[in-house]
Amino acid sequence: MPHCTIEYSAPLADLLSIEALVTASHRGLIESELFEPKAIKTRAHACDYYQIAEDANNHFIHLNIAIMPGRTDEQKALLLERVYDAIALITATVSSVTIEIVDIKQQHYFKVLN
Repeated sequence: MPHCTIEYSAPLADLLSIEALVTASHRGLIESELFEPKAIKTRAHACDYYQIAEDANNHFIHLNIAIMPGRTDEQKALLLERVYDAIALITATVSSVTIEIVDIKQQHYFKVLN
């Protein structure tokens, strides 16, 4: 934990490095010092079908960071800051960048390690 899932408008893959975005996002999670680095999982998914403003040049990136409960609002604010700082240069030309932190209900989460 945490799980960082990045959704992005598919055409962005032609305009910026999604690999660099994943790496930078992961680095921001590590730099928050709220999690064990080996527990962090980051991945990206292209959205082929989406609707946003009618301008053809509008693209989006949305990071969903799912964490176990127990972090304070201040810690969550720090996490948002660290992740955004890590991706800011990469995403500077993207018209919409959002980051959301979601507390997972522990009783609704299942994990198996082999």
